[in-house]
Amino acid sequence: MSSQLEITRFFTKPQEEVYNAFQAADSLQQWWGPAGFEMEVRKFEFFRDGIFHFVLRNKDGYQMWAKWVFTEIEASSRLQFINSFSNEAGETVKAPEVPFGADWPMEMIVDLEFYEEDGKTRIDLVSYPHNSSDASKKVFAENIGNMEQGFGGTFDQLASYLSK
Repeated sequence: MSSQLEITRFFTKPQEEVYNAFQAADSLQQWWGPAGFEMEVRKFEFFRDGIFHFVLRNKDGYQMWAKWVFTEIEASSRLQFINSFSNEAGETVKAPEVPFGADWPMEMIVDLEFYEEDGKTRIDLVSYPHNSSDASKKVFAENIGNMEQGFGGTFDQLASYLSK
């Protein structure tokens, strides 16, 4: 069983345009997250050690707070951040037990690399638990299929956003 999530996705837009969809709060608000959720941005600092703090809400009022801490930024080619759930104050907190479970990792590394390939842009996403227990690593590995579906839906929304 793989212990990290690996997704490759192609987009028909130029590399810089695809990368730019990740570097501004107003664009991320239009496509990031699960289908059916709207995003409100609390803080967006696009620089190394900068924080992206946001809440995702569905039409029933359910909300999930989250944050990214940017660890690597290479213009148009790479983004890496620590992804975690948070509270309204921006403090890292455990994931909601439903649907994630008690042992879901507190932090995950998300590494995105962007490539120009045959007139398209390829994104390679790799994610894995960060500072996590063996139990958290096991839960993460057991949920790779669910995360592939989730990121697939998010990347579908990115493709739709880029086509506008």
